Parts: sequence; C-alpha cells; structure tokens
Amino acid sequence: MALRRRDTEFKHLGVSYLDFKRVQMDRVLTGFLMRLNHRGLTSRMVRRNNLSVAEFTSEFTDARHADSFQGFADHPDMARRWVETQLLDMVNRGKPTQAVAGLRPLHGLTYKFRDYYHSRPYGADAQLYEMLRHARGPYGTLALEEIRKFFFTGLDATSAVSAHKAPIDVETQAVLHLNSQVRADSPHNVKGWYSAAPLCIGQADLLADDVVRLLALKDLLPRITMVEYLKILFAFHLALGQLKTMKLLPQAVARSSTDPACGHDRCPAAADAADPLAGCPFRAGLFVDVAGVPGSAAAALAERSAEHWLRRIPGFVRAAYTVRKLDEFAEHLVGQGKEIRSARGYFTVPELLRFGTGNYTRLRDEFFSARLTSITDDIPVSEQPEEVRPLLDEAMGLDPFERYLELLMAYRGRYHHKYVVDTIDALLLKNRPGAAIAQPHQGRRRFILDSALLEVLVQVALLRVNPRGGSSPYTHHTVSLRLDEFLALLRNRYGLHVDRLPAGDGFGPAGLEEEAALRANTEAFTTRMREIGFYDDLSDAYLTQVITPRFTITEHGLVTAGERQTRT
Repeated sequence: MALRRRDTEFKHLGVSYLDFKRVQMDRVLTGFLMRLNHRGLTSRMVRRNNLSVAEFTSEFTDARHADSFQGFADHPDMARRWVETQLLDMVNRGKPTQAVAGLRPLHGLTYKFRDYYHSRPYGADAQLYEMLRHARGPYGTLALEEIRKFFFTGLDATSAVSAHKAPIDVETQAVLHLNSQVRADSPHNVKGWYSAAPLCIGQADLLADDVVRLLALKDLLPRITMVEYLKILFAFHLALGQLKTMKLLPQAVARSSTDPACGHDRCPAAADAADPLAGCPFRAGLFVDVAGVPGSAAAALAERSAEHWLRRIPGFVRAAYTVRKLDEFAEHLVGQGKEIRSARGYFTVPELLRFGTGNYTRLRDEFFSARLTSITDDIPVSEQPEEVRPLLDEAMGLDPFERYLELLMAYRGRYHHKYVVDTIDALLLKNRPGAAIAQPHQGRRRFILDSALLEVLVQVALLRVNPRGGSSPYTHHTVSLRLDEFLALLRNRYGLHVDRLPAGDGFGPAGLEEEAALRANTEAFTTRMREIGFYDDLSDAYLTQVITPRFTITEHGLVTAGERQTRT
C-alpha cells in the first residue's frame, strides 16, 4: 500500500460525525440516550463481556423478584420469549450466530446494558445530538428536554434513582429493575471535544421542531409506538442532513468559503413557516414512488432521482478529503507558529476553507509536495498502479495539493463511495419499515414513501403550536389539512415530491409521459393515505377532502379519540 495512515484519514467532525458504516437505529438511539444523559459525552461504562438471553431472563424469573414481576417465575419459557423479542436488541436475530447487543432503547438507561462490540452507533448518535444541541431558537433545547422527559421516565429528576410516582409500563419497570443492579456511571470527559453547528443548520432546526411536535403525542400513544416513531424520524432527518451536505460541501470547497446563505446567523430556514426552506440554495429534492411497484413509470422516475443523488458521492468524498487535509495543513502551520488556533481549540469548516485560497499557496505547495514525496519514496512512480502514475506527473499542470487529492481519490475513492452508499441506505431504512429508499434483488435503488414513514410525517404535520394564553396542558393542538396542502408540506419541508418533479435535482420540465406518471403517483398517495387511516373522501367537494388527526387536541384540552374536528 503506497499510502500511510496520515494520508488515508478522511473523517472531519466539522463535516460529519458519521463514520460511514451500516448503522442500526436501535444502536444509534441507545448511543444517543447515553450522550443525552451526559450532555453530549459518552459513558465510562464499557461492557465487553458477552451478554446472554438467559442472564436477562433470570432477573425476572428469580423468586426474589416475584412481587415486581408476578407470574414470570411460573412461566419461564414465556418470560424468555418476551425478554428476547420485546426487551433485547439482537445481532443476527434468529440465526445460530445471534448475540445480545443490549436492551432495546425503550428507556434512557438502556445504554448501561449494551455490549460495546455489538452496539456501535458509528458516530450517528453524536451527529444526532449535535444537530439538536445547535438547533436555533428554543426548539433545540426544548427537544432535548422533551426527549429526556420521555425516555427517562420513572426516575428522580436529579438522579438515576427510581421514583415510582405514576404507573409505568412493564418494559420501563424491567429496565428500572435492571438499573438497580448496576453501579452508577459517569461521563467520559474528552479534552477539546469538537462541538460545532452542522453544515446545514436549517436541517437541525427542522429536526428539533419535528421532535417537539411528535412528543406532544407521547401521552396518547403506546410507548413502543412512540419509540418506533422517533427512530424513523431520527433516521430520516440524519439522511436528509447527509444528502444536503453532499450538495453544499463541494460547492463550498470550490469557492473556498461557505455560501452566503449558510451559517448559524444567515440561514434563511424557518421551521415554523409554510415553506421553511424558502431561500435555501441547497434544499433537497427527492421524487418518491408511493405505490412501491418496480417497473412502473413512477418507479423509473424514483430510480432516476436516487441515481442523481448517488452521483454526488464522489464530489462529496473529494470535498471531505479537502477539508480534512486543510485541517492537517492548518495544524502544521499552528505548530510552526505561523497561525493561531481559536480559543475553542479547533478549526471549523468555514475557517479551514480559507487555507485553500491563494493567500496560502506557497506554504500549501511546500506542505503537500512533502506529502507527495513521501509517497513516491515508499513506492517509485514506475511501480504505482497504472491509473495513479499520470497523477504524479508534474506535466499534468496540477498544483501539489490537487495532485495529492487526486491521488487519494484514485486509491480510496471507491472504498469511501461504497461506505457512504451503505450509510445512506441504512439511514433511509432501505427495504425496512419506515423506508425512504428501496432496492429489489439485483435491481436499482429508488426513493419510496413507506407507510410507516408517511404515518410519522402525517402525525407531525397535523400539529401546531398553541397560541399564547391557551389553557390546554398540551403544547400543541391538532389541525386538519387538505390533501394538496399536505403534498405541498412534504415538498417544502422535506423535499419529498409526489405530484411534481424536483426541478434542479436531476429533472427538467415534465413531459406527457411524466405527467401521466405523476397523476398515477398522486392516486397511489391518496390510496396510501386511506390505508393508514388519516384520509376519508367525504364527498366530491374538493374542500372536504381533508386529512384528519386520530386524536383531536384543541387549544383547551383533549377531545376523545375518534372525534373529528371540522376545518374552518
């Protein structure tokens, strides 16, 4: 191998905390709850021993705990199946190699029982936490507080001690029982922890707003249902954040600065607006196949949309390498006393991009010429792979930094491309409940709108913040929406296109065949809305074709489930 480890280092926390591996949302949520309990840090508790189903089951079937878990000891086989299917997160479930990764994230303390090697979130937990931490306005802090209230139920507000003041479900009771057997943990303090706003702060704002809205229903839905909703919502926003980063980072690198519309104080996004991303130059546009039938005209458009986004990956990988290597260059200058690091102890992406400008040409050429020399000293040009040799030739007219980047792409571009695709697949829950992407065996990827994801987005869309002076104990009240209003909301808020093509993201004006596909896709969307129980055709009158909530929450209180509020 011609490249050393310092050459292959790719990750920069200012770009993304993701390690670009195939993640599982149960493990991401478990890691997130650990960070939530320790204000962004990880826990000192690290379990490396193999956990077993039998060990967990024995905690509930032991005669000493008969008062807390009545009947469990009398039916040990049933108790074991409940523990394995409802309480435990398993690796290779149902296979001979299955192993316990930890508890399912049904409570905030489940991270104490995870197996470190089987329950890795690969940075997605940190990405999620930092998005919420840096969300603008009150929603970021409020979202973290509401998540804590929901997941850490049954505990004293100031400690991890059980405080049974209200009835709790059996899963929570089980986790609290297990927690009483474990020593208290503490945060693992990291010197110089990188904590900067994500590149797309508008996406962080939308995530926080959606979380606050969804948790307004926490007392109305079963706990397990709400946890599943949150996992789907978290995965969806993490994926959208990555897609937007793939769109904006290459342009920022090309101009050696972030876009004037980007930044904590400049982003035009407004989470509570009718079009929250109005004015955003990097809004994502995804055409989704609602019917989910491979081979249809709508499926072909969805395949085209997915392919367009995946073609952005090489540009993103090169841009990410640029940021990482400029960071190494900046640290080199700091070590030589030619630059001063900020008080926070690290460089942000906008700060690093200036090191790619003409003001640093001479120093940059010297630094990366030395890097290139070290590579050719290890393996002469004549022994380099065929596709790499031209990149080391000065006659190509590239400066040392550009040649160095092209060399990294030649050696490592395909490797990173594969893992970025795997990460996007995992965050879009490919071929799983809540999926926004699908791929049949040996087929092409296409964007879809699975019923579980649609249900979550409907629940969020039908909630509005209570006006000041409302007497309801709920922070939000429900509304009804016309079908066309909801389709506009999906486009404007999430970039999901059902009845239109996403202009600028791989599509131009729609032709006759495409218009027919759009009409069929819209009809499939209407059918899907009926199937999940939010939409009824009361008459042919357009204004009465509305989406109605399952629970009607007014500004003054809760109306019983099943009653429908009328649109005014």
